[in-house]
Amino acid sequence: MLSRLGYQLTGKQTVVRSKSLVQPFIYAGTRKHPVTIIPDYTLKFDGKPVAVLDAKSPSENIALKAHVQQAYSYAIHPEIRTHHFALCNGRRLSVYDVQSAIPLLDIPFEEFETRWDDIVKHLAPKFLLEPKLRKLRPDFGYKVSRLGLAPNAKLTMIGARLNTFARVSEDLFTATVDTEFGGEDHCVSFDFAPKHLPNLVAGLPEELKTQFLDALSRAPFQACADLAVEADLETHLGEEIELEHETFVPLVIDQVIDARFNSFLPESGPSDVPPNIFRLSNAFKLVHPDGTSEV
Repeated sequence: MLSRLGYQLTGKQTVVRSKSLVQPFIYAGTRKHPVTIIPDYTLKFDGKPVAVLDAKSPSENIALKAHVQQAYSYAIHPEIRTHHFALCNGRRLSVYDVQSAIPLLDIPFEEFETRWDDIVKHLAPKFLLEPKLRKLRPDFGYKVSRLGLAPNAKLTMIGARLNTFARVSEDLFTATVDTEFGGEDHCVSFDFAPKHLPNLVAGLPEELKTQFLDALSRAPFQACADLAVEADLETHLGEEIELEHETFVPLVIDQVIDARFNSFLPESGPSDVPPNIFRLSNAFKLVHPDGTSEV
């Protein structure tokens, strides 16, 4: 598992077996507490510990309080100082943050393969160093491209409810929305030329359309449609784009078949929109699934 995650004996991303402590105890106030175990693996990145993993026998319960406490004590030791620790007995893997007694990840061996992405998100260096990256949803375009769809493959998207619009440059706009794919939430990015923008917002009432386009024309050049812009689109898979912390493949809009104004809120609407971004929901009456409405 560690080898598959990229940990090697040498290099930038390394694993150290059974690293002993020079001072095998920690202080809590004036009391000295011995650290009685040496976790089997200390995971390092650029020479600095990023996590420790204690391997137990399959007959041992890794959820046992004593085992968790000892691994925790080792992780917070001044000679280690990691924010994460893990325990594995070959039957189950549990990963913890030192700030919480509840595991961040707790999965049985039978799910290791199907939930490999979860293991990566909790034990790969970039996620250990930047835990907030775990909240990033996987990219829909990248996922379908890995399923074997050819580059530039055509995809027809019916009833796509768009959320955040942004002007990337004079020649490029993008719109994003979350969608469920394969039982998991994904982010979809739609890239499009400026010529498609009028057709995408054509279904909005005139006053809302004016406010929305005005927001996109000035800094920060973003506007949230709150899923009220619903469109049928002809798209194709764009080129793979690799950023520092993620890789994604946008769906490039070739044609806007139709676009509508949908004021009915889904059961769970967008909730992570920065306060400085214009939102359509602040300018019109939203209708909930139960028929109630709000301004």
